[in-house]
Amino acid sequence: MPSHFLNSLFIVLSVLFTIVGCSNNPSQTSTDGASVNEDESAITLTGTWQVESIDMGGIIDSSMMTVELVTKNRISGFTGCNQFSGILNLKAGELAEGEFATSKLVTTRRACVGAMSAQEQRFVKALETASRYEIQKGTIQKGAWLVIYDNAGKQRLKLIRMSAQDTAKNEKMDIATTGTHQFNCATAGNIVVRFLSPETIKLSEKGNIHILQRTRSASGARYIGMNTEFWNKGNSAVLSLQNQSYSCTK
Repeated sequence: MPSHFLNSLFIVLSVLFTIVGCSNNPSQTSTDGASVNEDESAITLTGTWQVESIDMGGIIDSSMMTVELVTKNRISGFTGCNQFSGILNLKAGELAEGEFATSKLVTTRRACVGAMSAQEQRFVKALETASRYEIQKGTIQKGAWLVIYDNAGKQRLKLIRMSAQDTAKNEKMDIATTGTHQFNCATAGNIVVRFLSPETIKLSEKGNIHILQRTRSASGARYIGMNTEFWNKGNSAVLSLQNQSYSCTK
């Protein structure tokens, strides 16, 4: 048999084996043919989300309630009055939805005014009854929405993703403390501190956002949050993240 015929036959068989191998590939694909990562929806949850509504009702202006999702088994944030944290049971489902359940939620014990206290209780209750999440696409201005439902399918919370580039026009700040300050904190890098009120700051570091409340200090200004602390006096500051401290300068 001529050698050129054998070579041609070998090429044809190689192509056929390649096609069969690709068709049997078990990797999951989406309806449009693009590859889907099993943890894709979980990854998109990572970050800080600001509460826009509770039980489909409005919230108090400038209450700045947030949910921070850094790992799949921890949840933390700010109730508008207190810091909170707890255990998160997160399981990604198909596309941008899946299981979302919390347990062992605890808060700090700062006293709140009547309306804020009632809102805090509604917020914590909504988190305690959470069962499922869904990520909905928003407008270019609004970005993604995180919607949380209970077992009965009732919408309990609707949140919008926050970013370190949030504009001041969406924040009501006290005139006496209006301003943004940037510090260099050694290996922690640059951080940005923005006053939301005389007692509250928003601290942005490496794309993460922390809401901190002012507390008593012998000197300077000290703010604390969940696993985060910021002490500032003049152009010097100390940042504490996850029990690690960094010296900062303006």
